[in-house]
Amino acid sequence: MSKFYLIRHAQAEDGWTSLDPGLSKTGKKQSKDLSKKINRIITGKESFISSPLKRCLETANISLAGNDFNIEIDKTFAELPSPISDLNKRVVWLKRVLPLTWKELENDPVSVSSCISYSSWREDVIRSLLKLKGDSIIFSHYVVINSIIGWALNSNKVVNFNPANCSITELEINKGKISILSLGDENLSKVNI
Repeated sequence: MSKFYLIRHAQAEDGWTSLDPGLSKTGKKQSKDLSKKINRIITGKESFISSPLKRCLETANISLAGNDFNIEIDKTFAELPSPISDLNKRVVWLKRVLPLTWKELENDPVSVSSCISYSSWREDVIRSLLKLKGDSIIFSHYVVINSIIGWALNSNKVVNFNPANCSITELEINKGKISILSLGDENLSKVNI
């Protein structure tokens, strides 16, 4: 049996018009505040994993400052791949597909033309989570967290809840089954994918 803490990155500087934004001033403060919460849950036995994207790495580095932890970078926990390079069109696509089911996302015309298999992407996230040994703290993204929560709930929806920036969702994995112990704080803010 293992525990996993999924931490959504702090507020990004410019989530809609940049492919890899760093943190805003607010995001840096959120990350510093997060360190107090993390220090209450760590036992020293956890592994620390982060998406390679700046907003996650900065959240991890700021919130773990002062501790001597190695942060493993794992691209599996990076955000949902975008089929569109034009950032303005990407925003339109995201707003259209986030309310869908995974099957509807797969069948979306833009998704189909990109040849990205979103069901394979989701399965890779779950497979990587299940392969981890021992307790872990993972700094990741909105849709990654939602894909894991949806899997645990046996839900086909892309979005199952709205994790706030720096929210901590606690899961348990026992005999290959993912169980939700507690969902992180929610808000309805703009999603900085």
